[in-house]
Amino acid sequence: MVNAIRHLAMTCNPFPLVELSPDPDDDWLLAIAQVARADYLITGDKSDLLVLRHFEVTRIITAR
Repeated sequence: MVNAIRHLAMTCNPFPLVELSPDPDDDWLLAIAQVARADYLITGDKSDLLVLRHFEVTRIITAR
């Protein structure tokens, strides 16, 4: 299973530095969204990431 995931995984080196979230502990999620050019970042975090509403091409939404 791990090898199958490695085959499909995107790697990024170096990892981009993102300092945008009101909670610095969430910045890595924004960096992953940036590298993946994700359409959506779905979060249950109601007080930090959701206030951004979007980051580059990524819409930040709640699962609701």
